Amino acid sequence: MPQLKVDFVRKVMALAAAASLLLLSACGSTAPASSGDTAPFESLKVTPGKDDSSDPTVTFDHPLVATETAAKVVVEGKGETIKENQNVKFKSVAYNAEDGSLIGSGFGQAPLTLPTTAEMKTQMPALYDTFLAAKVGSWIAFVEPAAEAAATPSESASPSASPAAAKTLVVLKVMSAENIPPASEKLGPDEVKKLKDSGALPTFEMKDGKPAITIPKDKTEPAGLVVDVVKEGTGKVATATSDVSANYTGVRWEDGKQFDSSYDRGAASDFNLSQVIKGWTQGLTGLKAGTQVMLTIPTDMAYGPDAASQGRPAGTLVFFVELKEVK
Repeated sequence: MPQLKVDFVRKVMALAAAASLLLLSACGSTAPASSGDTAPFESLKVTPGKDDSSDPTVTFDHPLVATETAAKVVVEGKGETIKENQNVKFKSVAYNAEDGSLIGSGFGQAPLTLPTTAEMKTQMPALYDTFLAAKVGSWIAFVEPAAEAAATPSESASPSASPAAAKTLVVLKVMSAENIPPASEKLGPDEVKKLKDSGALPTFEMKDGKPAITIPKDKTEPAGLVVDVVKEGTGKVATATSDVSANYTGVRWEDGKQFDSSYDRGAASDFNLSQVIKGWTQGLTGLKAGTQVMLTIPTDMAYGPDAASQGRPAGTLVFFVELKEVK
């Protein structure tokens, strides 16, 4: 079943802790941008690895203390200035701020992505503000106090708030920043019919009681979410927050390879439509129990651009779904 949505902040920290990155220490750089109390970064020293796939050596005085979540550009990059509503690709390395031990490094992996959207501004204002004051190629340090020691809202406004042992130190290198493409939308019935009539949509055949999905050859992926109802049910209509039971099989558009199937497990899956990927929420809302449907879901309505690095199916996905029950 499509995985549940993850809290934005927890997801970002998990990615950062599992990511990898190089922090450069350059002479003659411009004054770095920062947000929050940047005193924790004063002892930070980094020796870069031999290339962009090698871990750096990072040292700092520990336990590192911080009164609040903070971020600072340690070395200014030479690329374009990062702007709002861009996908920022980065590599990072994360350390335990109390003892200096390595938490995780993904330097040898593909860059991860953070969008400079209103959501990031709300959830991670220090990092957001620092991103928008930085350029591509910049190295950014990010620290957060331990949750149990963080100041309360009233304390944080007071200059007398006591420093606390920080929990995590993350160092990021901004690899690139590109404008976020327009969000995908659900295609209308006429658009779906046109694609289907031209043979541009996936098809299925039931074999031994299981759907076998075929991706059309030499056809480009649809520009939005495709909801192709192949058999309409007669039961209760699903809403965006309904608890439902469904059988399904999912494959990747890129190669047609199956990555999940409730049919193989021999039992339908139960879930709430508010807790699945956007393509499922929008694709199944409004359908009646008993409906069989083919969903073609673009990347941004599936698991996003970092899906592969999180062990999830990447790119445009295709599902055959039988909505068995709306509870």
